[in-house]
Amino acid sequence: MEISRSRTADFIKGLALLTMVQMVLVEYFAKPVIVNSLVGKISMFLGGPPAAPVFLAVMGYYIAHNAKSFMENIKRGIRLIALGLLVNIGRNALVLFHLTKVTAQTDTMHLLFGSDILILAGISLITMAVIIKLLKGHVLLYLSLIIIFLLLQYVVPPVEKIYPHSLFIPLIYGKYPGSFFPFIPWFAYVLAGYSFYLFKQYFVSDQFKHSQTVKIILLSLSGLMLIGSIPFGFGVTIRPILFYHHGILFFMFCINYMFWWLLSAHAIVNRVNNRVTHYLEYIGKNVTVFYIIFMILAGNLALWLHGNLNYIQLTFWFIGLLIVTSLLVWLWDSVGKNKIAV
Repeated sequence: MEISRSRTADFIKGLALLTMVQMVLVEYFAKPVIVNSLVGKISMFLGGPPAAPVFLAVMGYYIAHNAKSFMENIKRGIRLIALGLLVNIGRNALVLFHLTKVTAQTDTMHLLFGSDILILAGISLITMAVIIKLLKGHVLLYLSLIIIFLLLQYVVPPVEKIYPHSLFIPLIYGKYPGSFFPFIPWFAYVLAGYSFYLFKQYFVSDQFKHSQTVKIILLSLSGLMLIGSIPFGFGVTIRPILFYHHGILFFMFCINYMFWWLLSAHAIVNRVNNRVTHYLEYIGKNVTVFYIIFMILAGNLALWLHGNLNYIQLTFWFIGLLIVTSLLVWLWDSVGKNKIAV
């Protein structure tokens, strides 16, 4: 069955890619004075809530929308994990294959099995396949599961102290230095996206869905809450240990942001149809390929550019890498091999 694409979803993912790109470039390439400045912190914030939570929530939404079989989800989850390992190999290729002067003490195994959002996506998809098999489609059970899941980190012991050198536990849980997207708590966003689809399908009437007045009221209320909570969200995001291992309050902040952004993006897409929106929708459609290519390029370039670029140089590299990555995505797409898009 052919599933029609949503321009809004592709637009959201495309813009999320841009926020991710700028944050990675600042983190990898910028001089320390920039990273530690207000500009660096704003860059980190823009690459936080508008990026990874959005990717995962949209993924959860489309798990429900596409309604793949149990085995299809399992196989796709395994492919995503394999792609995550491929990204780890690719972005550390010069180190792993001894093509650069790096100290012999480099922990190549942790580079290979480092936490990556694609690995998280794969683990999440496999877990969702099992949960869907058990819970079927009752939205209240999924909402309850989100709460239970977020509470787990408050009762699970600090495993990073018990198993400080583990390769695989950081992928699931623990405040390890290299654990950027552990399954706990990030799986909650996949559950949220899945639950939102069920709630919209079975509990929201068509009249409610298409009422502009209701949308404006909800957008305004969500926007006011977002403005009031930005200092909190900003403070968490700029502290990596808090951001990557956040709790319920920050999760609620991200959920409100995504709800506000969903309504805003839908309005933008309905009113704007130009080259900019087309570009964002195109890279959003090819989000996985774009991510893989960009991270491989940026990861290897960081060996030479790490901590060396000023504002002007960062701008040129941002534009340059965006162009190169987009062209490579277009080349991949043009030969008909873009079969791994999320």
